[in-house]
Amino acid sequence: MKIAILGNYPPKACGIATFTNSLARAILSNLTTEEIADYAEIIAIEDAGQHHHYPKEVGTILPRDERAAYGHVADYLNTGGFDLLIVQHEYGIFGGPDGNYLLDLVDRLRIPLMVTCHTVLKNPSEGQCSVMRRLCVRAGVMVVMSRMAKTFLIDVCSCPANRIQVIEHGVPVIETAPREELRERFGWARRRVLFTFGLLGRGKGIETVIRSLPAIVAEHPETLYVVLGKTHPNVVREHGEEYREWLHELADELGVKDNLHMISEFASEQYLFECLRATDLYVIPYPNEAQICSGTLAYAVGAGAAVVSTPFWHATELLADGRGRLFPFHDSDALACEVKELLGKPDVLQDIRAKALAYGDRLFWPKIGAEYIKAFADAQMAYERSSRNRSTSLVPKIKLDHLLRMTDDCGIIQHAKYATPNRHEGYCLDDNGRALLFTSMALSTGRFPKAERKILTELSETYLSYIFHAQHEDGTFSNFMSYGREFLDDQGSEDSYGRALWGLAACITANIREDLTALAQECFIRAIGHLDRRTSPRTLSYGIIALSEYLGEHDDENLRNLLDRSVNRLLDHHRDSRYDDWDWFEPYLTYDNGLMPLALYRSLRILPKNAVQSVAESTTDFLVQRTILGNIPRPVGCHAVCHRGEAPQQFDQQPLEVMADTLLYLDAYAQGRMDKDEKLARTVYGWFHGNNDLAVKMYCSKTGGCYDGLTATGPNKNQGAESLLAYLIATLAIQQLPIPRPTFSKSKRGTLKKMLNGFAPAWVESIPSAPKKTQYDAPTLVSATAARQYDGFGDEGFDDSVMRDHPFLSR
Repeated sequence: MKIAILGNYPPKACGIATFTNSLARAILSNLTTEEIADYAEIIAIEDAGQHHHYPKEVGTILPRDERAAYGHVADYLNTGGFDLLIVQHEYGIFGGPDGNYLLDLVDRLRIPLMVTCHTVLKNPSEGQCSVMRRLCVRAGVMVVMSRMAKTFLIDVCSCPANRIQVIEHGVPVIETAPREELRERFGWARRRVLFTFGLLGRGKGIETVIRSLPAIVAEHPETLYVVLGKTHPNVVREHGEEYREWLHELADELGVKDNLHMISEFASEQYLFECLRATDLYVIPYPNEAQICSGTLAYAVGAGAAVVSTPFWHATELLADGRGRLFPFHDSDALACEVKELLGKPDVLQDIRAKALAYGDRLFWPKIGAEYIKAFADAQMAYERSSRNRSTSLVPKIKLDHLLRMTDDCGIIQHAKYATPNRHEGYCLDDNGRALLFTSMALSTGRFPKAERKILTELSETYLSYIFHAQHEDGTFSNFMSYGREFLDDQGSEDSYGRALWGLAACITANIREDLTALAQECFIRAIGHLDRRTSPRTLSYGIIALSEYLGEHDDENLRNLLDRSVNRLLDHHRDSRYDDWDWFEPYLTYDNGLMPLALYRSLRILPKNAVQSVAESTTDFLVQRTILGNIPRPVGCHAVCHRGEAPQQFDQQPLEVMADTLLYLDAYAQGRMDKDEKLARTVYGWFHGNNDLAVKMYCSKTGGCYDGLTATGPNKNQGAESLLAYLIATLAIQQLPIPRPTFSKSKRGTLKKMLNGFAPAWVESIPSAPKKTQYDAPTLVSATAARQYDGFGDEGFDDSVMRDHPFLSR
């Protein structure tokens, strides 16, 4: 086993650094090895301007604010033989808005991923929610430290419940001297001690305790409030020791300066536990509820301290059932009442300590480490299942409902408001050309029943009628038409011209009906002569595809020569734009990118040339490298073109691009390239059904439409014609492939043993095997119940007695 743990790490002084080190040692305590470096590598996050001297287990340092470094770390993990990455997540420790640089790493990662969530918010900002949602998509296991955190992830961030595991914050196993001996050593034997520890900052609410001291001291003059911890380094950088000095001044004003002792140290765990076991009361005065996990609280309970706390989220959960007391936020009077009551009732105080100590037994780090090891197998199985599912998406039956909704007796309406046709936007040649392409392709398959063939034929007539109406005597076209049936331009765009050509050629070769074929051929022949005067490589590509389609059924020397010229012109674009690191037709990537290599592949059906095939293959590989990360397609975002040397924009992703890429990889596969092209086609097509950066479905099964784009916050809920037709054309094409045969994961025990690879503790043998899997023959589909039973995320889980009864863990 070789795992990587990403997070802050000692000697950096912060809670997450301590947690990361403790977690690594906790896992180590369950394995048959002696040093962290034998099984794990720590990737330490380093803030700008800091240069810590790390121990040997830190093999890599991630500069927090250098975005490119996140991708480099992902590449290192992908090629370094690692079995798993565990990320310690807190928004502020990563670079970028809301720590979103981390997404560059996890999106590029090709090994199993676990995420430990140190902060889960009830009301996150849009950016925070987007980051957390993306982590939920990528991670096989999301570890949270409280049940409330799990609820927030499910309700707020839409994280699947079966990916979330509650593993509480660990506490160290530390032996100390007896309590009375410690109190003598610290000089507390004759004092009533209130204790707080942690990095100091204005958000800790220490002033609430100081304001409660006058009332407490009046009844218990021997009271001493001890505050242990250095000021947070970020606070020191911006404000120095201003807060600490203000607290001293406040105590002086209230006449309790002799009852306050502040220790500016980053204490060892040994010293900390000695303080917790020696104190009378541990006080946590956090000023608001938004604290989903508190390491200081976990340590206090684990040490058997009597805790008085404000009712922040973690405290309400961990201090339930008499394990502590709660007081309202900012309420120093209520705190004083609680403290005075408890100091006056030693039996009650001792009962709280006993209950905390009993609960704390489950929090010892070796037991927490064992829980993490159990979760390794879940992360591995989720990764394997995700990789398989993303590349073998089952294709739903084509539904014509939304196509019919968007089409009237004039043509297909361009845009929709949600799923309702938006008549304000009218019609366009682009979409009617694409619509004719789809209906012609559909009728060519011969796979639709008679009633649907009749509908498709009538739709073809409508779309062809629009194209005929839009064409001028010289063969050129208008593009946009208002809902009032008036054209809004004289000459349409080059793209609309090309899309009309493709639709016409498909209609001709489909032989839908003799009169439709004749009209389509007249329109095509009138229009095709203008191709020589078009300059856009996309328009050339549309023309090449249309000519290749037409010449597959009709022998025409002039059109063959036009095809040859057009292919050579497209190759000229490639030659003029190509560099050693840029194998493309333009000096940038933008939209409909897959169309250009697709055109070259289509031309090979008519004019087989080695040079053309070579460029088709190399540019296809170039596109794959830039638009598929792992098994996740990432079409170039439409907000800006991607120039050479730049990273593509991630959003908004367009269905049109997915259609072009799906057709491209299918054609590459048909030309005899490796089977990887079939897998690529399935992978890219899966974008419509959730195999995308946000793991959301872009196809709406209720309406039969497709959402207009994938934004950083989710789908654009409008379902316009372009998106619909991109989905329908891609679906029709992918349906020609055979249905993949489903397979199932190995047992959790087998997966865990394989991952641990010789490091396995004996208790792994005790983990029960998964039920015997049933092999289904294609095209049988697995029921939802069966899928839940066998997908590794079922409710059955582990037998808890395996952990309870193991000799080591039951100590």
